[in-house]
Amino acid sequence: MKEFIKEKVKEAVRELFKFENEEPFERASFEKPKKKEFGDFSTNIAFLLSRELKKNPFEVAKEISEKLSQSPQFEKVEVAGGGFINFTFSQGFYEELLKEIVEKEFYASNLGKGEKVLLEYVSANPTGPLHVGHGRGAVVGDVLYRIMKLTGYKPEREFYINDAGRQIKLLGISIYYRIKELNGEKVELPEDAYQGEYITEVARELLKKNPKIVELAEEEAVKEASEFGKEFLLKRIKEDLKELRVEFDNWFSEKSLYEKGEVEKVLNLLKEKGLVYEKEGALWLKTTAFGDDKDRVVKRSNGEYTYFASDIAYHYNKIKRGYDKAINVWGADHHGYIKRVKAAIEALGKDPDWLEVILIQLVKLFKGGKEVKMSKRKGEFVPLRWLINQVGADAVRFFFLLKRHDTPLDFDIDLALSTKSENPVYYVQYAHARLCSIIDKAKEEGFYPSPDSLHLLNSQEERELITKSYLLKYEIQKAAQKREPHRITYYLIELSSTLHKFYNKHRVVNRENRELTQARLYLIEGVRKTIEIGLKILNVKAPRRM
Repeated sequence: MKEFIKEKVKEAVRELFKFENEEPFERASFEKPKKKEFGDFSTNIAFLLSRELKKNPFEVAKEISEKLSQSPQFEKVEVAGGGFINFTFSQGFYEELLKEIVEKEFYASNLGKGEKVLLEYVSANPTGPLHVGHGRGAVVGDVLYRIMKLTGYKPEREFYINDAGRQIKLLGISIYYRIKELNGEKVELPEDAYQGEYITEVARELLKKNPKIVELAEEEAVKEASEFGKEFLLKRIKEDLKELRVEFDNWFSEKSLYEKGEVEKVLNLLKEKGLVYEKEGALWLKTTAFGDDKDRVVKRSNGEYTYFASDIAYHYNKIKRGYDKAINVWGADHHGYIKRVKAAIEALGKDPDWLEVILIQLVKLFKGGKEVKMSKRKGEFVPLRWLINQVGADAVRFFFLLKRHDTPLDFDIDLALSTKSENPVYYVQYAHARLCSIIDKAKEEGFYPSPDSLHLLNSQEERELITKSYLLKYEIQKAAQKREPHRITYYLIELSSTLHKFYNKHRVVNRENRELTQARLYLIEGVRKTIEIGLKILNVKAPRRM
């Protein structure tokens, strides 16, 4: 309950000393003492405040402890060691916490204060199916969105469709050549063509829809193949995301930026600022003026715009839409791209920190102790849909958040399918199902959760279970502030572990003690509700039976 103690001390310091500086609180320790006789928590804040307030640490600590001793949440607040403050929670504190957990939306907050945030994630080129790397980014973005909604932000979800430029034309060429191959011609694919088996599938579908495509001039056939392939693969991307339970508020087309003249407009704006110049027949943006290591081409000498040009227009479009913050979830291979995009944002007159970028590291799949690999030579990869079919959406979502997004992830398929406690998603879901079973069976015997005798919940395990459940509120806040959705997964595993420790030591239904039974059922309902909320944030099912 570090955060709770810190807030209480802050409130006391504001009232006592009219002191508003947050800096000492960031440096202060709020920790559990090694020895139980020193209470539940201890802090050295008085030593740090003494320098600011020009007072003796012991005197500062004494004033704070006297002020907080009046609070019903504390059984005692004592000064020790010349200025350390030790806190011991009261029984009433635990009872009130549990009531909040069971009866209120204790986990929600207004941390974001209505800040309007655009979350852009996945944004895969519609030139192939989603792979497992896309899936990890999708889950990180989706869960972060849910976390931000619960903490008072106003987030929106956007998928940027890269449906313009060379890669779409190359998709058309790749499909066209496969059509010729299917039509009996011997062809040699261009070196940079898309090689995967899915291209043959798209070619077969287009040939079925329009057999006369083989009679068209190559340029016209490639154009039709490009458009058909893009729509076909975008539909598949949407289907895969639906299977993963990932949704978007907006699907934004790169092509629309060109159709509406927005790329040209934003480059003209930058020209007027004197930030675009011509060299070797190409147009360049002076990104070095804003911290980039070299200037960047926005229009090639052949008249084609670069991807960077449309990215500038896209981010300018985001700015004009009035978002207070933009968060992009990109693959780790985009690391070198961040500086130039931030430079362009600054060139447009916006603080570059308006854009945050979350980088997603690689996923490796293992089955039977061996890495699952596809053929790089054939341009194949592990499709996201294949993994979902193997282990189910619950396991995929949960496992993708078993590590920080900026850490490579080893995904063990055998573990994800296991029905043992070593499988983290099974472990958490089973904890929820077990609690439902206890409550349902107790009701059959006439026992119901009740807050009437919560004073009986005074064991160390019961108190730990109450505080651990309440900590969900702070974990959600930290996850929102630090953009770390994996914190919820970690938290649920720890809460389930705390629950099992309690369950192994205490019997919930005691037929000889109705009051204690109903108090413990109330506790169990609080824990069940907390696990359900956590799983809902992850968009993972909370089963009542397993």
